Amino acid sequence: YQRRVRGSSGINAEYGGHPPLNEVFSSGAQDLGKKFATGNIGNDTQVTKLASGLRVASVPQSGGMSSVGVVLESGARNENNHKAGVAHFLEKMSFGSTAKFESPDHVASALEPYGGITEALHFRDVAVYSVSCLSDGLETATDVLSQALLHSRFTEGEIEEARESIACEIEMFKLGADQEPIVTDCVHHAAYGGSTVGNFKICPAENLMSINRGDIMSFHTANFRPSKMVLCGVGVNHEELVKCGAKYFPNHLTEGSPSPIVQYTGGHCYKHDDSPPPMIGPQELPTLTHVAIGFESSSHQAEDYVKFCVLNTLMGGGGSFSAGGPGKGMYTRLYLQVLNRYHWIYSALALNHPYQETGLFTINGSCHPNHGWDIVQVLIKQFKEMGQGINHGELERAKTQLKSTLLMNLEYRNIILEDIGRQVVASGHRKTAPELCAMIDSVTPHQISEIVMKMLKNRPSVGAFGDLKYVPSFEEIEAAFERENGELTNRITHFLLRGARGGGAKTGLIKH
Repeated sequence: YQRRVRGSSGINAEYGGHPPLNEVFSSGAQDLGKKFATGNIGNDTQVTKLASGLRVASVPQSGGMSSVGVVLESGARNENNHKAGVAHFLEKMSFGSTAKFESPDHVASALEPYGGITEALHFRDVAVYSVSCLSDGLETATDVLSQALLHSRFTEGEIEEARESIACEIEMFKLGADQEPIVTDCVHHAAYGGSTVGNFKICPAENLMSINRGDIMSFHTANFRPSKMVLCGVGVNHEELVKCGAKYFPNHLTEGSPSPIVQYTGGHCYKHDDSPPPMIGPQELPTLTHVAIGFESSSHQAEDYVKFCVLNTLMGGGGSFSAGGPGKGMYTRLYLQVLNRYHWIYSALALNHPYQETGLFTINGSCHPNHGWDIVQVLIKQFKEMGQGINHGELERAKTQLKSTLLMNLEYRNIILEDIGRQVVASGHRKTAPELCAMIDSVTPHQISEIVMKMLKNRPSVGAFGDLKYVPSFEEIEAAFERENGELTNRITHFLLRGARGGGAKTGLIKH
């Protein structure tokens, strides 16, 4: 080791192979850092549109590995004219058998010489298919993506495997391990009238056994087209990626179905289920009440988008059993004002869901069923207090945390790839990290108050799942938001009525 260091050039050679620990490295270290910069900070994203409608976007990156993927404008939001749950089936059958590859094993064999791995992520509005491999595997990776997106066979065996996988997933939700996707489905369904992004992402149980190959092919033919795709590359040569895109994603003679228009409506979606989860250990898991209250925010192309991202970080939240520590958001409002104050709350979390034409800002909470009324009151109060002023310290902390999260995420190739694809799908170009950081820095307390007051003028959306015997009605919640103090009234009447219906369990009311 000593011989290697002493014989090297550059930084270590300047100190004879022994750089002192009490001195700052010379500018050579800075030059080295610049030399190996990942290339995701500057404005170096290249975008080319092909005759097929396929958009090709890439950024250079040093190193021998690359990521190639396709971001597709398709998801549960496109199920309006199709059977609900088809998109969930397609998610489970990603990178299955194709016209060229007889099975996933054949796909793995084709990528093996290049150390390639595949990944597929499906959201309400887009799907992301990606391959990470050595840089010289670009053409093979593009071929695999083309086969997976345009030439999948969807055999009866694969459909049955997907059916079993979804049934298992639904059963796991019943165990109570992670019921966040269910309440998120409910609040979206309420917010958008059960249409477009309000379609259930989880396949409805009543459709699980009836979805067939014809349903899947119909949805696939209408939505899986080059004109709705962005072929992305990180750490690849742009011209080579364009050539591969033209070769493996040819023009289609017919146009795919346009994405349906999204319309926010507000409303409620309650799913009452007080059956105890199966016992999987010495103690049975508790049956909880899960509630999400939301309002329309902004699309990811709107001027207010970054402001809502800052607001989301400022509210933060999480679970009551978080270990804490740096970056865990322990100083966010939902920790300081909710989780640290009410011991009976299991979780409280702010989430912002941005889409092409709209957005949904929600606060989700879960608690013991006896506190169903209480947690709704707490969530309403948090919304009301958002618009009553943001102090400088908490805003600066949220902005710093958001910028830190943004820059750390952009260290990962797959996240860069998804970021490129989503931005190009939405606007045709990509904002750089410095641009986004400057937008974050420009947010003021007054702007946060403005977007909150604007948001609260909309009709609320309420999604609830679990034991809902003490959850107020939607009409009660809507009336509380119309009051300046956000108080739920008639709570004694509420509990008396519940008791008359057989819900006689004791409840602890929060004190104001």
